Amino acid sequence: MFAKPLSLLLVYIVTIFNIVILASPVLAVAAPFMSFKNYTIAMDYGTFDKIKFAFLLLLFVVSFLMLCYLVLDFLFGFSLRASLKNSTRYEKIKDYDFLTDLFDQVKNKFGERSVRLYVKDSDEINAFAVSSLGGRAIVLTKGLINHYLVECQDPKMFLYALRSVIGHEMSHLVNKDFLPTFLIITNQKITNFVSSTMHVIFSIGIRIMSMVPFGGRTSSRVMYDTYNVLNFVITAFNRFVVYNLYEFLRRFISRTIEYRCDRQSAKAFGGQNMALALSMMGEGGYFTLFSTHPKTKSRIKKVENVKIQDSIVRPGFFDILSNYFSLMFLIIGCLYFAKQAHVDLMLREYVRNHTAINQKVMGTWQMISHFF
Repeated sequence: MFAKPLSLLLVYIVTIFNIVILASPVLAVAAPFMSFKNYTIAMDYGTFDKIKFAFLLLLFVVSFLMLCYLVLDFLFGFSLRASLKNSTRYEKIKDYDFLTDLFDQVKNKFGERSVRLYVKDSDEINAFAVSSLGGRAIVLTKGLINHYLVECQDPKMFLYALRSVIGHEMSHLVNKDFLPTFLIITNQKITNFVSSTMHVIFSIGIRIMSMVPFGGRTSSRVMYDTYNVLNFVITAFNRFVVYNLYEFLRRFISRTIEYRCDRQSAKAFGGQNMALALSMMGEGGYFTLFSTHPKTKSRIKKVENVKIQDSIVRPGFFDILSNYFSLMFLIIGCLYFAKQAHVDLMLREYVRNHTAINQKVMGTWQMISHFF
């Protein structure tokens, strides 16, 4: 029952790693102001305050951009559309109308009406659920449907097995298992955006520095080489260490989530039907966007004796709690870092002196445009 909170905790750890990594160029710039005396690291207090302010402001910007991305995705659903590439609503495909009754049964049993069913043009034997804050969908590959057609001995067995698979994926959706993965994707996109923004700022600084008459070109070249080295280290560390560490730990946590989805589908349509569907998927079972599945034999053993329940299958209490916690944590973190970085004071100052500040911003922009 603690699988979801632990998975979300891993997401936050990855986020913190990314923010620290993004802040490393700031620490590199601050290094000349540090000194090592009497076996201690010393720094001018004014310089320390500036670095602290810059770091807190960076934390606020990253959290705020993540929230903005979530809101935009809720309004426009672009991440969902990207996940449904090469997939088509089953109603638009000839000879797939048999899915209508199956899908209606699943939606009624889980109390969900807004989920859509797609068929992906792929020979891969797979089924998965995709979701964002703006929409939800279940995807079956043609390879999976054809596989069941061949393996099942009669049409009724085929329909029962396919319905159980759809129920498993519906459990992912009603419990919002997409949130950890979705927040990781959001974190990655915002990290890339901040990294690109820093690249632009460094480029402008290097170009301005190169125009200094004495030593400007040498200094700009040193800045350019330093940034390239830092950017390479940051990218490599994030890609090969941080994300892989998250994936490694997630493999152990996700098994509980998969067992829960099997169990809820079994409660909806019977443990024997879920066991039948799993037995035809091979030793490792199929995989989804959410997690790595445990061994098929272990999954069958846990669901084969589950009885059908008459009531609607609802998400678990800890899943509901962790879903709210994940979003509230991001909002509260954003507000906290905004307060620590005195963003509220800056906004008040802007409201009071917006004319003078706008003139300074426009003057800075004209100066930058002049250089380019």
